[in-house]
Amino acid sequence: MSTKQAQNIRKIVKRFEIALSGFAKRVKEREGSINEAYFNHTIATASRRYVKNYLVSHAFTKLFGNKRSATFSSIYIPQRFHTHTSIRSFESVEELEEAFSRDLQRSSHSKGSNLIGLNIANEEEYLTILGQPATGKTTFLKYIGLEALHHPESRYAHDVFPVYIQMWKFCHNTDTLLRAITDEFEQCGFPDSQELTIWMLEQGKLLILIDGLNEATLSQKHLSQHLQDFVKAYPQNRYIVSSRLASYQNSLGQFLEIVLQPWGDLHVQEYIHKWFAIAYETNFRQEEPSQMVVQALNPQSLSSIQDLSSEKAQQCWQVLQLNPIARELAKSPLYLSLLCLLWNQSYSFPSNISSLYQKAIHVVLEENVLKYQLIDNEKENSLSTDILDLLLTEIAYKGFTLRQTFLPFDAVTEHVQSALASCTDSIQKLEVDFVFKVLQQLGICKIITAGSSSHFVFSHITFQEYFVARYVYNHNKVKQLVPNHLSDRRWQNVFLFLAGMMVGNTEELLLCIESQAFEYINISRLRDILDWLEQVTLNSKGSMKSVAKRIALLFLARPRFLSELAPALLLTRMLGLARDLYESFDLSLDFEKVFASDLSMSLAHALDFDSTTELNLTVQLGNSLEEAFAKVGFDKRYINFTALNTKLEALHAQSPSYDQPFEVREAPIQG
Repeated sequence: MSTKQAQNIRKIVKRFEIALSGFAKRVKEREGSINEAYFNHTIATASRRYVKNYLVSHAFTKLFGNKRSATFSSIYIPQRFHTHTSIRSFESVEELEEAFSRDLQRSSHSKGSNLIGLNIANEEEYLTILGQPATGKTTFLKYIGLEALHHPESRYAHDVFPVYIQMWKFCHNTDTLLRAITDEFEQCGFPDSQELTIWMLEQGKLLILIDGLNEATLSQKHLSQHLQDFVKAYPQNRYIVSSRLASYQNSLGQFLEIVLQPWGDLHVQEYIHKWFAIAYETNFRQEEPSQMVVQALNPQSLSSIQDLSSEKAQQCWQVLQLNPIARELAKSPLYLSLLCLLWNQSYSFPSNISSLYQKAIHVVLEENVLKYQLIDNEKENSLSTDILDLLLTEIAYKGFTLRQTFLPFDAVTEHVQSALASCTDSIQKLEVDFVFKVLQQLGICKIITAGSSSHFVFSHITFQEYFVARYVYNHNKVKQLVPNHLSDRRWQNVFLFLAGMMVGNTEELLLCIESQAFEYINISRLRDILDWLEQVTLNSKGSMKSVAKRIALLFLARPRFLSELAPALLLTRMLGLARDLYESFDLSLDFEKVFASDLSMSLAHALDFDSTTELNLTVQLGNSLEEAFAKVGFDKRYINFTALNTKLEALHAQSPSYDQPFEVREAPIQG
């Protein structure tokens, strides 16, 4: 530890001691007298342990495929956000009305878009961070936590102490957020930890960071209510929670909801240079001491290593510009890290996200298998990449089907033993402890010991989702997966990984989705509409596959199928997945405008807007539909957007103006 680091820790510990001086007075009042010297020493020791634990857990990061940890600040790229206004997150008219009312209350000081993350964290007491998978939600929470820890010598403006809670610490029916926070202090040796936690909460001394609401085993509705009750009980603290956008179902009331923006070119280029700088410096530091001396005496010094890393980074950036798929993936920090790894190893980029994970993981598996085969050559450990891949798919699938991302180590050990027992004789001789030793070195997963129990967890949930998709693909479970999990938000990313593995046969997956969608259209009077869908598909002239055309039409006709808002949104999510599948293979229909305007229409009906507003939204929807479905090539005898838009414009001209009586403006709605 450097002198500067030791000084920083002492400063933070001093802050703890000052902040907790009031708690010592409370204990003294309750017990009559205490050994103040001993009590203060205990507080100081526990504070030092808390700070060190926090820094070890959150101030360093390990890039996938890189053996050394890097400081968080050496790789972090400032993130930007925009406010969240989508209504797809809600399941009922009541929730829509609540969200709409809340948005109106905020409209006078709307935050807008392109928000700087640190600024908004300074301004807002209660913040919900939403985003797509692997876009940096966890990274942002850790960044703000570290800034808060180093107050006042940081850019975070509030004198609070960060408590970082992952969902695996708070995900069972008997758990509470209070218990999870208390555990963080208790394991560091703070005296009267629960009472101390309550006192700090009452004094508003904590920044509570709750990461990954979408990973909870609790129902989202129960979790949302519990968090709102907790904030109501302890409102003076600051709170930041994160969740995947697609999984965010229940609003947290007064929390401002903001969405992570995808990275732009400048962010991507900066990250690439930082990644290669860390990777090449790591390789330099890992050389044998004698070799490092030689390097230091010739031009291949650390300075020239930095020049080389910069050159490689620039080459990676230039080639990335020539690959549209890789360039799109690069907008995510984790995906970009995997892209850098692949470029550094093989000078190539993948064709889709599944291929990205497959190739990057294979590179790391091969490297570690070779390493451990050399180390354990004297033993009968027939380690191979195929075995490690098999074990990871088994563990991932069994845990995911049980809604577990944090798996009991004993259960994982049983999975491994069972999987090995089904293999050949030579593989059965693999030692389970040896297997876990190798697995922990991969960067894909880790074993965490908390108290007397140990757990197995994937280092990022997308790794688990990838291996779940591998299990489904390897065991031909696509047809069982679709009816069981198509509308389940937790499985959406698994479907996207799966689609990438089915290159050349994605139509099978889309047909299964179409078939499941028809299950939601089970009213006998709608059979004529289904026949109409088939007829329109046959007569359309576009070059798209028939199944793609039918799903597009199914989306188009959706409002006629379902009058209830909740099931309509369910089907919308399902068709949204189909849209994402198109985008994964560069066959996209432009659904974004359709989603925005169509769901605005749903909101207008739910909140009973006036006829002019609804008509404006209908015109917008018509224009968006014509643009989005241009590739389908509809026969104008069946679907003619031009004629529809002409009629809508004519109707708009006849719409009552706002200066006319309410009864006049209401008449078109009633009619």
